[in-house]
Amino acid sequence: MKEERILIVEDDVSIAENIEEILELLGYVNIDIANSANQAIKVIKKYKPDLVFMDIKLKGDKDGIELGEIIKQMIEVPLVYVTSYSDPTIIERAKRINPAGFIVKPFNTNDIHAIVEIVLYNKRTKPTMEAVATKAKDDSPYLVTDAVFIKADNAYERVPYKDIYYVEANGNMVTIFTKNRNYTIRKSMKDMEEKLPSHLFLRVQKSFIVQLGQIESFSTKDITLMSGAIVQVGRQYYNSFLAKLNTITES
Repeated sequence: MKEERILIVEDDVSIAENIEEILELLGYVNIDIANSANQAIKVIKKYKPDLVFMDIKLKGDKDGIELGEIIKQMIEVPLVYVTSYSDPTIIERAKRINPAGFIVKPFNTNDIHAIVEIVLYNKRTKPTMEAVATKAKDDSPYLVTDAVFIKADNAYERVPYKDIYYVEANGNMVTIFTKNRNYTIRKSMKDMEEKLPSHLFLRVQKSFIVQLGQIESFSTKDITLMSGAIVQVGRQYYNSFLAKLNTITES
């Protein structure tokens, strides 16, 4: 009996059950099946699987590639895409999130066996992202890790991350809203995403980045911050945003 937990994300019941049967024949007993992006996110939050089989063409508002991007933000887990498509555009999109491999339909037991053994072996022997991040932090040239220095007038002012409420873009300018004052500078949102720690800040709309610790409440449409500000949530960003938060919902 093999202890690794495997998640199958597939909206075709017969294909999902086929993969499950093959995995059971190979000795895997901890297997979960999700047929949508929302269900997959719930399973991942609860069980943190060791491997995910993902259908690229999921039904709903998120396909398997968009869901894969969200999962990568939640946990470090290898993704294996299951697809009947060889469209170069789809493959290029999928490559951007570094999947562990592809399985092409129709597949057989040997196909599943080979990819599972290789992927899980690589997972066991590869350093975790946490260890890599710790090393990167130790090697970082930045000695101040709880604040950023923002140029205002002729001086750089120290702004603790906890005092930043949100960032709003307006053309090629951004405004950083903080506890003591607001800063308007010429910067792109991409630059701001790279400058602000990803475990503290998240882009929730094309024009907004919020500090997660400042969230008072939220809905599918907007976020209320402790400062009283209300920030809209983009539809394409919502699942990624939700995945970052520890939530309790009705079963």
